Amino acid sequence: MFFDGYLQKTPISIRELCKHATEDYRESFCPWTTTNSSSPSKAFLGVPYATPPIKSNRFSPTRTPSPWDGVRLSDKYSAVCPQRLPNIQNETAALEKMPKGRLEYLKRLLPFLQNQSEDCLYLNVFSPVYAATAEKKLPVIMFIHGESFEWNSGNPYDGSVLASYGELVVVTLNYRLGVLGFLNANPSPQIRARVANYGLMDQMAALHWVQQNIAKFGGDPGAVTLAGHGSGAACINFLMTSPTMVPGLFHRAILLSGSAYASWAVVEDPVVYALKLAKELNCTVPSDLIKNHEQIVDCLREIPLEDLLSVNIQAPSYLSAFGPSVDGVVIRTGLSNQDPDELLSAGTSKRSHDSHRRYDLLFGVVTSEALWRFSNIDILNGFEGERRDRIIRTYVRNAYTFHLSEIFYTVVNEYTDWERTSQHPINTRDAAVAALSDAQFVAPLVHTGDTLAPTSSSTWSGEIRPQLLLLRV
Repeated sequence: MFFDGYLQKTPISIRELCKHATEDYRESFCPWTTTNSSSPSKAFLGVPYATPPIKSNRFSPTRTPSPWDGVRLSDKYSAVCPQRLPNIQNETAALEKMPKGRLEYLKRLLPFLQNQSEDCLYLNVFSPVYAATAEKKLPVIMFIHGESFEWNSGNPYDGSVLASYGELVVVTLNYRLGVLGFLNANPSPQIRARVANYGLMDQMAALHWVQQNIAKFGGDPGAVTLAGHGSGAACINFLMTSPTMVPGLFHRAILLSGSAYASWAVVEDPVVYALKLAKELNCTVPSDLIKNHEQIVDCLREIPLEDLLSVNIQAPSYLSAFGPSVDGVVIRTGLSNQDPDELLSAGTSKRSHDSHRRYDLLFGVVTSEALWRFSNIDILNGFEGERRDRIIRTYVRNAYTFHLSEIFYTVVNEYTDWERTSQHPINTRDAAVAALSDAQFVAPLVHTGDTLAPTSSSTWSGEIRPQLLLLRV
């Protein structure tokens, strides 16, 4: 099989970007402009890495794609995987849920996500034009997109600048999302393991494709880095410890603002959401769910896509309804879904235990990770302690099972500046943002580093304030 990519007519030059940037930006981020320049890059778009998960392949493990004859034109992005998009048509209503900056970001992102199809397992490759004929193969970065386990795509993330300046081969991909990517109706994976993390299996399939094909694009299959943001970072965390991960598919990992230890990363009781969906779509729920849960999957496999996506199943705040869960295959069975240490510690299979020892790990966060969860009014004006308490109580109630009052009062005490005689609404807001940021992003990532550092070759952490600081763990 052959690819006919497309050469960008106007290659993006880092030198050009920095030439027109502000002086402060150039001083911080463009030290290379006096000595280096970037070269044009080539983009291969919409490359199939798996058999389309349609019809009988819906809710099935990822399968190797069939080869094609002749030359495949790869100059257009594929459709994105089916998803329910955030509703921002009413901007006034949207600003009651998010800051202005978040709204503007979504307005730029969502147009890339309108063309949807279950035939969506495609990836994009960006490489310098000289890469395919160069004697030395270039390092590879595969980017796992985030935002949510239920929406987004790799298509909006143009890897041409990174490939061009960094002298890298960059890969972005689509993987199954939401109910199509993470339906799990199995109440006892420890007894009858069955694949349910289809989205994670898609990512594994893309890594297999990279190993088999990336050298033809100038990439080095022996130097593959997985990078992910948010839910994408959590996916990588799961891949690092999965018993089904074949050693050598990737070698380094970059986790940005996401970890498998976060409350939103593991669905605690996925069967609850599977049953809600089945009942909404008039699928019969078997009396013996342990033996016959496949009947639910079989029924949902026949439901038209539009009907499947029309059902809005919501998880409690700060949790996920359809995301990674224990299936006994991709994510090993622990003592319970509430015990992430059991899920992510040294692998139950020798293969996973040996493989995650070899990963170099870089992880990082930004200041105020949870800011996007607050309304625009909250950001502009702040709020009083009563609203802060409601926010923290909601998080504690949904994320924890025992000692809820003790946890709540401990958090409030820790994030209150007791030296102030009165608490300004802005200070109260900042404290709530800091508490949620630490709980949902910072602490889980630090715990990931602590867990994997003893077995990783090198582990680095950093925080952007706004410049990246790297610290050796």
